[in-house]
Amino acid sequence: MSLEADVLVAGAGFSGLRAALAAAISGRGLRVIVLAPHEGPGGSSFAGHAGSLGVLAPADDEERDAILERALSIAHPGTADTVLVRLLLEQGEPRLRELEQWGVPLATGPGGARLRRSACFFPEMAVAAVLPDCAAAHAAMLRVAVAAGVEVLPGFTPAALGVEGGPPGSAWCLDPAGNVLPVRARSVVLAVGGPASLFAGNVSGTGQTGAGLGLARDCGARTGNASFLQFLWYEGGQPFPFLPERAHELEVAGLDGVPTALPRELRHHVVTRATHAPWGWGLPDAALDAHLLARMTPAGVVPVRYHGEREPHLLSLMAQAGNGGALIDADGRTSVPGLFACGECATGMHGANRIGGAMVLAAQVFGHRAGIAAALHAHSALLPPPPGVPDAAEHPSVRHPLRLREAMQRHCLPGLPGEALQAARPGAVEPAGAERQRRELELFAERLKALLLLPAVDLLDRARVLSCLTVAEHRLRRLRAECEAVALTPAP
Repeated sequence: MSLEADVLVAGAGFSGLRAALAAAISGRGLRVIVLAPHEGPGGSSFAGHAGSLGVLAPADDEERDAILERALSIAHPGTADTVLVRLLLEQGEPRLRELEQWGVPLATGPGGARLRRSACFFPEMAVAAVLPDCAAAHAAMLRVAVAAGVEVLPGFTPAALGVEGGPPGSAWCLDPAGNVLPVRARSVVLAVGGPASLFAGNVSGTGQTGAGLGLARDCGARTGNASFLQFLWYEGGQPFPFLPERAHELEVAGLDGVPTALPRELRHHVVTRATHAPWGWGLPDAALDAHLLARMTPAGVVPVRYHGEREPHLLSLMAQAGNGGALIDADGRTSVPGLFACGECATGMHGANRIGGAMVLAAQVFGHRAGIAAALHAHSALLPPPPGVPDAAEHPSVRHPLRLREAMQRHCLPGLPGEALQAARPGAVEPAGAERQRRELELFAERLKALLLLPAVDLLDRARVLSCLTVAEHRLRRLRAECEAVALTPAP
């Protein structure tokens, strides 16, 4: 038995459903199947937002131009494609209107006008609309997709693409009982989410396998921005609020447990840090985050308090979402024919950092374009033969080999001792410390490579390991460059 589809969509979040809808509507007569790891909404879009979510919704050319400029300015040290950013902003409004037609209303204010708020990394203008009920939005999209003929299979998880050297549509998935099922499809849209769930500390939402980067890479797709995840400081189940008016009162306890006032030269960073929740890669206020991270206890928390408070706030650095993924063109094509990507599985429409609400809009814009392109490809592609099923006895389930999440937390958090730590303590980065971390990360990457050769690692964990390796190698390339820069910096 095998699953057969003209267009296979891996993932049933906002981007996967949008791609499936576009494929079904544009490619009438094609069989479109969606593999959904579990029933109901999932992914980082449904994590930590109290059921609502922001989505970029520029109202005019002036706002679009301003957002474009900001999106490109915060892309460094990652890379963003100007063409993709322009498409995101120019084609977003038609996609939002379609959502409203499908019964996904955006929040409105007095007089029925669309409610608009400022966004992370772009506090100057109110350019983000609000999806007030994400679960209802997902349910509405699911109803429309099913009505359009899309087949959604809850409990089916993509485990490998391009197996046995075949095209991406020669694949394996896991059925609800965990059995390996062969899949054959003319084209594939990868929409399984990002790598945040690979970290021990994460708020990435339910249903995230962390396998997206690995699935893309395993069939030869080029990836980018892989180690640029969104990390947030959480206290309990909520992001910690940085209060600019109390920056002079913020105290941080070091490893000795004694609270000390935030250094004067870092207090002005609290003002800008309050304008965005995620760690700002390569931005000046990352010095504040690096100062906190350098004081993390062995338990993985940083005790902070505002002067006068009796009990400290115990902050944890949590991974929420990824900014990296498969490199795509304007139609969601990857470097591998027949493989398309959207949502957190794709990158190029943002770099190291992204403006708040940009991913939800990207899921709609590039999910739509990827679905249409995948349907077009399916019309002319051959259906590959079904791949053989691996011997179950050779692939016993080994959950999270090498304690992957703990290892990723130890080796792939930001700012140790990268550019943010240099900003926090100019001239104080020790080359020996940077070299030590580089060696440890190299050893971690070698262990991951060795693990990929072991037959005892099951299919889905193999994809996770490859995702970890992709993040680690991207981090390692950046760390080597940082070590070289430190070595070339004249002593003060």
